[in-house]
Amino acid sequence: MWGVTPLLEKLGIRVLSKITGDARYQEITHAHRAKLNVMICSRALLNMARKMEERYGIPYIEESFYGIDDMNRCLRNIAAKLGDPDLQERTEKLIAEETAALDIALAPYRARLKGKRVVLYTGGVKSWSIISAAKDLGIEVVATSTRKSTEEDKAKIRKLLGTEGIMLEKGNAKELLQLVKDTNADMLIAGGRNQYTALKARIPFLDINQERHHPYAGYVGMVEMARELYEALYSPIWEQIRKPAPWDVVETSGVLTEVLEG
Repeated sequence: MWGVTPLLEKLGIRVLSKITGDARYQEITHAHRAKLNVMICSRALLNMARKMEERYGIPYIEESFYGIDDMNRCLRNIAAKLGDPDLQERTEKLIAEETAALDIALAPYRARLKGKRVVLYTGGVKSWSIISAAKDLGIEVVATSTRKSTEEDKAKIRKLLGTEGIMLEKGNAKELLQLVKDTNADMLIAGGRNQYTALKARIPFLDINQERHHPYAGYVGMVEMARELYEALYSPIWEQIRKPAPWDVVETSGVLTEVLEG
């Protein structure tokens, strides 16, 4: 919310409530006065959005804050739903300014991230929204999970992944390791509990779940995500740990060398 609310404030849009996102009790008590609900995770809050529309006449839209195209679309859809031509004009101006600045900030990262292949193992809206963000950086998502994803989420995943992309309903560490090997992935993007799976595969890992300390939403979030992807992928540690251990090297320059333990 910290990366998105300032954009809405620039447009003169007042955010009454941020339910599940840095919310306060007082905000929730007057949420029913809103003109529009913007839903980010349909699995979690779809029933609430429907009930608020039924009881208070508040329309809702489902959007994503991840990725440039999705963020642009989100702002445009909000402006269109609120039905103010002047607001729509200001929105287009803001999008042009933000994306121009973003292209400059992302240029050095795109040059190094282009063509990298990643496996995305998360759930819900992130199963497809992060694919969009990765594509903006030139990264190819070769597989993603569909845990906690609705049928609408899965339809978006199929469209974004194409015919060759793999949709994983469930997966344990062994299956993920095999998937990384089969797809020749450069990186695993998943929740924190899967970082040890990435270490076993000796590939970089990025924590994508909500417990992380860095925001990836909005335009500022795209720069943060690009920076962290770059730092993880190009860390010198991966080159080191992929080398054979000293005790596994038994022959050097044709001379047999015995390495004793202890």
